[in-house]
Amino acid sequence: MDAVRAARQPQHRWGETIVTKYFGGSAAIPLLTMLVAACAGPPSGNVEYDRAAARDEIWEKEQAIFAGRSRGDLGVYVGFTAGDYMGWPPGSPDPLGVEQLRERAEQMRGKDQEEIAMEFGDITFSGNTAVIYYSTHKTRLPDGEPVDQTADIAHVWVREADDWKLLGALGRYTSPGYDREQATAEIWEKEQAIYAARGQGDLQYYVDNASEHYLGWPPGWQKPSGIDQLRAGVEQMRGIDQEELTMEFGDIAFSGNTAVIYYGTHRTRMPGGEPVDQHFEITHIWAFESGEWRLLGAMGRTRAPASATN
Repeated sequence: MDAVRAARQPQHRWGETIVTKYFGGSAAIPLLTMLVAACAGPPSGNVEYDRAAARDEIWEKEQAIFAGRSRGDLGVYVGFTAGDYMGWPPGSPDPLGVEQLRERAEQMRGKDQEEIAMEFGDITFSGNTAVIYYSTHKTRLPDGEPVDQTADIAHVWVREADDWKLLGALGRYTSPGYDREQATAEIWEKEQAIYAARGQGDLQYYVDNASEHYLGWPPGWQKPSGIDQLRAGVEQMRGIDQEELTMEFGDIAFSGNTAVIYYGTHRTRMPGGEPVDQHFEITHIWAFESGEWRLLGAMGRTRAPASATN
């Protein structure tokens, strides 16, 4: 409690950053007000507690949770949860109950290199319910990989038998959750793998890396096509494996969870084996979905002859 009381002094006043390690999940964009409304419920009549002491106790428990994670141990987190706990970590596709949290605790064992800074935001009380807000800055993943990820956290605590228990948890990334240099390398590697597989008559890798919301407009097509048409092309392409082309990286741009990559291709042989001399300019749009880059949009055009641009 000494560290917590020190944080209450005017020179630190809850903005003091505490460095520890954190177990995270991959990206979600939650609504904090929905969590509070769902978890708080009607105020209880049992409100005989000191709010300043409760604030210290809850913030100390939050820090203990992260300290346990720094050792690869989610047992502290599990021990603080209420029986009806439900949480939605940043990047997780679905909320998690206490049983899923216990499963993650087993998966977390030995993964003890993640690092994060915590910064207190504020806390509010209503009856036997408390809602605490704070931010985190993750600088290292569990395997030791450096990152630069920030998130906002809201935790809902309820007072049960004079003990504060964690009932609800909700987080949102405030940074994209990826390193741009690494993302550039990853996306360009996927682009090359798509064409390498296509040269062997295999479109499955393309499908596996496409978003469920994919919509693309290849050169020469009359209209865009979606993920279902792309899946249908897997069987149509199978065994047609004589395509030859080279790729030339152009550039890439990022905004939030979206990346747009530009590159050129030079095809010298059609999939059926016919020699050609075709140049294309390609734009692909990638979306960062649940911690993975997925191809969302595709657009291509035949490169104009040099004389046409002079």
